[in-house]
Amino acid sequence: MKKQAVIFDMDGVIIDSEPLWQQAQDAALSQYGVSVTPKQCEDTTMGMRVDAIAQTWCDLFKLTVDPKQLEGEIIERLEMLIAEQGQPMQGVYQLLDYLTSLKMKIGLATSSNQSVIEAVFNKLELWDYFDITCSAEHEKHGKPAPDVYLTAAQKLGIPVDECIVIEDSYNGMLAAKNAHMTTFVVCEQCQADKFIAGDAHFYHLDEVVSYCQEREDNLFL
Repeated sequence: MKKQAVIFDMDGVIIDSEPLWQQAQDAALSQYGVSVTPKQCEDTTMGMRVDAIAQTWCDLFKLTVDPKQLEGEIIERLEMLIAEQGQPMQGVYQLLDYLTSLKMKIGLATSSNQSVIEAVFNKLELWDYFDITCSAEHEKHGKPAPDVYLTAAQKLGIPVDECIVIEDSYNGMLAAKNAHMTTFVVCEQCQADKFIAGDAHFYHLDEVVSYCQEREDNLFL
């Protein structure tokens, strides 16, 4: 099936924000006498919605703070870090320019809140590239449920089997596969066994450009 749309995850795909997420979580939790390492964040909360992140830490550390308050504190710190330190992932503009040249539909489907999307898009000047953005905060279920990807396809007006998803997390890959979409896994651990369900695997986005260029006539309408 030839493809008409590419739907991006955001954190770790478009922006190098996973370290910023980890810093934001640790800073917010430190107020309550708790510290978390980057490895803990990666293993425990990567790819989750921020409400689920806050609830997870409250449960794990038996915190008395309202999870909603912790959620707000994480987001506040994250948005400050994005504005100060946010950097695009390798190859992101190259891929977006390539897809734009093909007149592909381009969407975003992320676990991050709408305010975080806005912080990232303002910092990296991405608004003109994207036809739609979708946040899982507006869905009943976050990733690995397919909800946010199904919403993105609906907003784009493209059937799910004509969409490619670009993901970097296990939960995100599962969400895309649960939505019955072709899934490209792009991350340093892309060859790990847990990502075997992905349809193609890359270390960086510029590799996706080369892959698509070599298959352009068969891959895209």
